[in-house]
Amino acid sequence: MPVGVTVRSAIFGVFSPLVFILGAEPFEVRGGNSWKEVVAGCVAMALYLALCQFLVARNARSEGSPRAAWPSLFVAMIAPLAVAFLAIAVLERPGVVLAQGIPMVFSGCSGCLAGALIARWAPEWPGAPAENVMAACRIAQRVNVSLMILVAVLLYFVIAPIIAIDTAPGATPKSAARGLVVIAVFHLLLAGFSLWKPRSAAMPVASGVFGMVFGLFLLFMASVFSQHGQDVHPAVIALSVCAASDLVAGCSAIVVATVGRGEPAPIGL
Repeated sequence: MPVGVTVRSAIFGVFSPLVFILGAEPFEVRGGNSWKEVVAGCVAMALYLALCQFLVARNARSEGSPRAAWPSLFVAMIAPLAVAFLAIAVLERPGVVLAQGIPMVFSGCSGCLAGALIARWAPEWPGAPAENVMAACRIAQRVNVSLMILVAVLLYFVIAPIIAIDTAPGATPKSAARGLVVIAVFHLLLAGFSLWKPRSAAMPVASGVFGMVFGLFLLFMASVFSQHGQDVHPAVIALSVCAASDLVAGCSAIVVATVGRGEPAPIGL
């Protein structure tokens, strides 16, 4: 089993607790953990890990790795989640471990197992698999560009105007609104470069990195503004949508950079 495949599995696993938080965020209840919050986070993380495990296992399969080596991919992807569970067990109360930690580990293992089984039993792509994979990668890149434009529109026309009139104590609405506008401009620039050089090998990597960074930052911003009262609640919902879009685009771009790295780029790109 190539070391790079195992490393990619571990990187995907590092983001699984963040996916759990993102999935649970819309159902968060102050002062406690509702069952809807835990279930939504577990479902989001299970689907994420199932997709990641499927893609990594299929990639390893296409590279000729034996199926007997696939459990190492499973362990590498689950290891960061196990570390997160240990952190919860040490830092949180026993009730939190039972309410969040155990369901999180169970759903993560279930998602990874489901993805591995699907990859094991799924038939090979008929015909020329390389062309089918590259076509799927090009579609994913177009979807990523659409998501970046959507996030820019929401930030500029929906979120920034609401944040600009935030009256919560200690808030800095003008600075926060300007920062969101700058992030919107970065999204448009990244979308423009992706359209300008769609076959560049560097663009999926850049889109993946910026997508994950902006997604986590917008998720943090949504968590902060959720404490500012009902006046900015629509902005919190829109920020959560933007964070989810950026994280999806980032993960998709990383998959494109990993699976579609064999596509030749034109000279000069």
